[in-house]
Amino acid sequence: MKNLLLSAVAAMAITTSLAADEVSEFKAQMKMLMERLETLENSNKKQAEQTKVLTDELINVQNQTTFTVIDSSKDVQGLSPAASKVYYSKNPLSIGGYGELYYSKYNDSVGSGNTKDAYGDTYRFIPYIGYKFSDTIILNSEIEFEHGNEVAIEQLYVDFILDPLATIRVGHQLVPMGYVNLYHEPTLFNTVQRPDVEKQLIPSTWHELGLSVYGKTDSLEYQVGAFTALDMNHPTTGTPVSDKDWIRKARVGNESDKGMDNMAIVARLDYNGINGLQVGASAYTGKAGNAKVAGQSEEGQMTMVDIHATYQNEGFKARALYTQSHLSNADSYKTDMPESARGGYLNLEYNILPLFTVSGARLPLFFQYENYNLATKMANGASFGRTTSYTYGLNYFPHDQVVLKAEYMLRHNENSADTTKYINEGIYSLGLGFIF
Repeated sequence: MKNLLLSAVAAMAITTSLAADEVSEFKAQMKMLMERLETLENSNKKQAEQTKVLTDELINVQNQTTFTVIDSSKDVQGLSPAASKVYYSKNPLSIGGYGELYYSKYNDSVGSGNTKDAYGDTYRFIPYIGYKFSDTIILNSEIEFEHGNEVAIEQLYVDFILDPLATIRVGHQLVPMGYVNLYHEPTLFNTVQRPDVEKQLIPSTWHELGLSVYGKTDSLEYQVGAFTALDMNHPTTGTPVSDKDWIRKARVGNESDKGMDNMAIVARLDYNGINGLQVGASAYTGKAGNAKVAGQSEEGQMTMVDIHATYQNEGFKARALYTQSHLSNADSYKTDMPESARGGYLNLEYNILPLFTVSGARLPLFFQYENYNLATKMANGASFGRTTSYTYGLNYFPHDQVVLKAEYMLRHNENSADTTKYINEGIYSLGLGFIF
């Protein structure tokens, strides 16, 4: 461009010494030079604009690959939306997570023995950290910070994806039982806390060291594997667990001070062939730890089954689950050792905001019914008695990844050993949950 300008200036100087008939020729050449100069300037301007566009696009691509947003349409079998991010992230490194906070106030019609009338809890903050070694070898982890001062690893495994029909998962992982145990992010269940049945009888979050294989077809999903077995001897004291938390306290999890003498087999099958409907079943069996009663040598065998179903049609959603457990040779552990348990729940919800032509948010009202007995039979022939609860509430979703919860639960505890003793608990609760 500089050379063109110099040429133009030189041409102007030369015209002063030329004859009139030559001036017109130089003027024509000057015009051509100026037109060429203008063309080059326009070209440079266009290139600058293209460079800016490319730069902006590069920044956008970098942001998208660094910060993967949740896409619930791409959730992986047996994992919640936030836990699935690493599988479709463009960046090898993926970070996600969820959190829960709540406040509850008790209003007992007959005292339940609670030491606090009300309490609040920064319940959980869970980061997910995943890494893609390749499209077929994927690391995923779930780290739990609970109550502000407890830390645990809930998942730490590597998936080897051989085929849609078969992925091998090796490491610390969720035991594929129930519904909430797998899909436990707070936007996926509408009560402030997880259902009692899936806290006590299917002890969510239930995670163990193991090896499993999972896969799916167009209408079926399965998972089968071997996991560290439930141990009916308490991890710290070594004494048998015989209270209402007997199944929950039997989890080995990642407690390094508890032995891993036994392995259990778990299998799960779900049918998804009808739009909006999922129906499935899970089964567990494994040795339950060495006998503790003097003179007894028979180790117990723990078996557990559940059937579950969910159905969703636009704003309506229903979920139901039933489970039962049995411990053989319960008297080998303790005279009042639980031998069997059973329970189930039904949850119904409906999003009412579309009735008011409000878009961009959700406001489902819900009702949940639970009925369970944490020990339908004990080694001495007694029973814990039945518990029934009714929960009414609502959720408000200002964003698909954020939920505000409010509910009232009426829980009726019956001690069948003493039919005159009943405990009615009224519990008001507020909660906040989010995923990212």
